[in-house]
Amino acid sequence: MIDSIKREAERRSITRLCHFTPSRNLVHILTGETGILATKHLQKNERSVFTQTDLERLDRHEGYICCSIQYPNAWYFDKAKSKDILFKDWVVLFINPKYLWMSGTRFCPRNAASGYGRGIVEGEQGFKAIFADAIPGAYGITRKRSPNHLVCCPTDDQAEVLIPDQIGISDILAIAVPSETQAKNEAVRLDILGISEDKYKFVVAPDLFNKYNLSNLIRSGKRPDERPWKVGEEL
Repeated sequence: MIDSIKREAERRSITRLCHFTPSRNLVHILTGETGILATKHLQKNERSVFTQTDLERLDRHEGYICCSIQYPNAWYFDKAKSKDILFKDWVVLFINPKYLWMSGTRFCPRNAASGYGRGIVEGEQGFKAIFADAIPGAYGITRKRSPNHLVCCPTDDQAEVLIPDQIGISDILAIAVPSETQAKNEAVRLDILGISEDKYKFVVAPDLFNKYNLSNLIRSGKRPDERPWKVGEEL
């Protein structure tokens, strides 16, 4: 089962998972030894760092970390950002895709919170269901794969992957931001806090932060523009 998921992921050229979070959480993630922790495993003092959006789990899977395949769930991402009126800077973390075929990972072909998590399934069946030709969604709307749909992307933009317990810090491949300005600001903050630049890589990818642009690109078979950014470099 695990091997079959890996083969299918490689066939679809899936190179990463995505997890979005307010940028202020970067310090906690990059300075600790635990990487990204599921809500259930956050200590009381750690919970104070995260917003209510981070801690809310309508899918009833507090022991899991919500991710998406290849690109962020930009629709829920937009909703989460709108709830945080004080902190407007968010990032998307690119995660090693190996978690797709690790034991315990679960899948949902639509937003995992729908039906309080009733659509969440573990294993090959759950993984393949994400790429079905048509997926019934909210409000009676059925999401369908377009003729040019990117092969690596789920049928429903809001499909989710739930990873149990923890994502190791070494499995964070890069940090995506919407602009070079934010990349510079994040780098300065991390430098002030003594976090070495060899612990992170930035990617400027504005379309990942725009739900309409991202969805249209995926369904037209086009990959969003992504540009690596390093401290001291100009795009």
